[in-house]
Amino acid sequence: MQSLTLHPDAWIREGSEFASGEVAGYRVGGMPDGTTARIANFGAPNRDDWRVMRINPDNSQSDWTGHYESVEAALADLQITTDRP
Repeated sequence: MQSLTLHPDAWIREGSEFASGEVAGYRVGGMPDGTTARIANFGAPNRDDWRVMRINPDNSQSDWTGHYESVEAALADLQITTDRP
């Protein structure tokens, strides 16, 4: 079991300064076998609707899945499904 990690890569901009606002998307580190994943808030900035997308080694992508109340809940579910044999 490898721990997954969050790396901010999308923000709700406040003013003209880059990465100045609330984080709205993350790249997930620690995915197995050349896969990657993203977690994004489709409800930002007014509500929490976090979803997960997996990206395969051949760069094909899954649909966005889930409706989570927090990025932590989305990451926890991704960790569980990633750990399955």
